[in-house]
Amino acid sequence: MKNKKQDVNSLEDLLKAADEFRKWAVDFGNKLSKVLADIQTSKKEEDTWEMEIPYEDGDEYYYIQSNGDIFSDDWYGTEADDRYFSQGNIFPTEQAAELEVKRRNLLTRFRAFRDECNGYWKINWKDAEQAKYIIKSNNEGDLYVVTYWTVNEFHFFGYFKNYKDAQCAIELFGDEIKELFVEGDA
Repeated sequence: MKNKKQDVNSLEDLLKAADEFRKWAVDFGNKLSKVLADIQTSKKEEDTWEMEIPYEDGDEYYYIQSNGDIFSDDWYGTEADDRYFSQGNIFPTEQAAELEVKRRNLLTRFRAFRDECNGYWKINWKDAEQAKYIIKSNNEGDLYVVTYWTVNEFHFFGYFKNYKDAQCAIELFGDEIKELFVEGDA
């Protein structure tokens, strides 16, 4: 009889402990789901960044035609406005558009020269023995050649002031950069 009471008491203690553990596990699960929801929400916010359009109805802008001519127009959020803007083909001033025309022309001629010089050579960033050369400029604006073996700087895209911003740009645009400039013909 004494053993039976001890068994009943032990069973009751075990049930209490199991109930306490269940309450703790449910509470822990609730707290964990809130933390995970916050993480998923912030991740969604990061992945859904959209360019802010700095124009309002009636604002004048400039765009470049396919032949290089520059025209002005007024912003009204039309499909054409949106397409020009999403392609980076809208400029706040005529001077900014003229500068872009010159940059595109230089880049086109530069790429043609580079491709002619390189022939059928293909860059291989995994080959540490293959030298690669790029043109850089110093603080005074002097140009010079730098040799690289295994580091692709993506210098075409410019530089960030803050590490965090550059890391965020990689998370937002990294796949496109890889597709269009690393794996594609840059």
